[in-house]
Amino acid sequence: MLSRVARSTSPSLLARMAPAQRLQVLSNHFSTSSSSSSSAPPPSSGAEAPVNFEATHSLRKITLNRPKAFNALSAEMVELIQPQLEKYESSSLANVVLFKGTGKHFCAGGDVVTLVKQLGDEATWARSSEFFQKEYTLNAYLANMKKPVVSIMHGFTLGGGVGLSMHIPFRIATETTSLGMPETSIGLFPDVGANFFLSRLDGALGVYLGLTGHTLEGKAAFLSGFASHYVPSERLESLEARLAELDQTADLAQVNSAIEEFVADAEELKAGPEYELVGARRRAIDLIFGKKSAEEIVEGLRALEEGTLDMTKIVVEGETTDVSALQRWAKETRETLEFRSPTSIKLALKAIREGARLDIDEVFLMDQRIATACCSPSVHSDFKTGVTHTLIEKKKTERAPWTPATLAEVTDSSITKTFFGSPPPFKNPPLSKLSFHHTQAKGARPYKMYPHAGFSLPTEDNIRDVVTGEAKGSGQFAMKEDEIVKKIVKQWKGKVGVEQKVREVLKRRCQVGQGETLKWVGY
Repeated sequence: MLSRVARSTSPSLLARMAPAQRLQVLSNHFSTSSSSSSSAPPPSSGAEAPVNFEATHSLRKITLNRPKAFNALSAEMVELIQPQLEKYESSSLANVVLFKGTGKHFCAGGDVVTLVKQLGDEATWARSSEFFQKEYTLNAYLANMKKPVVSIMHGFTLGGGVGLSMHIPFRIATETTSLGMPETSIGLFPDVGANFFLSRLDGALGVYLGLTGHTLEGKAAFLSGFASHYVPSERLESLEARLAELDQTADLAQVNSAIEEFVADAEELKAGPEYELVGARRRAIDLIFGKKSAEEIVEGLRALEEGTLDMTKIVVEGETTDVSALQRWAKETRETLEFRSPTSIKLALKAIREGARLDIDEVFLMDQRIATACCSPSVHSDFKTGVTHTLIEKKKTERAPWTPATLAEVTDSSITKTFFGSPPPFKNPPLSKLSFHHTQAKGARPYKMYPHAGFSLPTEDNIRDVVTGEAKGSGQFAMKEDEIVKKIVKQWKGKVGVEQKVREVLKRRCQVGQGETLKWVGY
């Protein structure tokens, strides 16, 4: 069961908590499914189905329906959703698929307590790895669907909930969204294909989010690139009705246009807490989390905390920076990393960086290989240790007895052998293959960049290419700030949020040259 604090904590309150307290509350999300799934009677006994399916014209709605468990994803839910998606994909009457959750939250992750209880007996280790196999098969199917898929990421959208959302074209955040991948806190790793998504976020942002489990609140999920749109929750019902009006021939562009009718305007987007991963903090993230090893990342944070880091690449002339606040952030971030599993920190770092060179299918295969190792306590005990310590014994304020206990004791060779090596150094559970039900055209290769990325805000690479003249059809490249902003806003068809992001990136990554033209500079 969730603690009383966790059950009464709203996403907006969560955002105001100190990182250590927020980490404690967020770690609770992993246990929600266990308390519900172990006591809930099967649907045949009269209980409500854990997933509801509804057709309205050509719209197909999939509603996660375990609100008391924050709609945590169970094996039963995965097994219900997969065949329905296949049915929708092949139906000429179905078109847009919409994911949402009953109650205040979309999906607060997966049932890791049940998985870890199965790791108590070697005879049932394979049952835990089979859950990951089924979940990743579902995630991979979503990543390759031709039909437009929309996810409303309201409230907690964590772990497995992120897996249902991040690989699809339309990912809607609201002011209630609290999104994150906090797996390293329980000896696991950012999975469900996150190593494809995180490695393609701007700069070192994906590494930072994957290692620390930092949660993105409200519009931060949109401005960081996780969400493709930001829609105030009061408009969601009208948006759903609008999607139901589209016929079965509506393509991705038409669905995007329909969603854009309901997004927050520029002033609404500016309201509420400021997006914090910008300016000096963002420079610090790119500089420190871009380092080669986990040890170097921790030492970089310590140097910033203690005032011994070269600040010339973080604090720039003419910009007001609260250095003491930046140092507090560094201290809190370092402590967060040191509290978590050292093996998971090094594993997550390697997996995210490996994901940058892999195609979408290869990332899911990698995740399956890693997850299988996590389900073999004889070679990787931290998953069992972390869940037992944090969620079963509820020792959330004490550091778990990780093995090994420090980053220095976790060697690169052990990470490679345990989680990436072939053949794996274990036979139980067996390494099973994912079942890819490909929806791609015959002969098409799995993609290395999301084919629907253009529906989200431009990436820093997109902005850089316009500044440097490398973008297709960019013409002159020695341009002033307003000229660059105007060009990119036009290219993104006036999408709300584009100007805000472009100006922040230009301020952070460019120098003003002759005639007030901008020059892109690296870190």
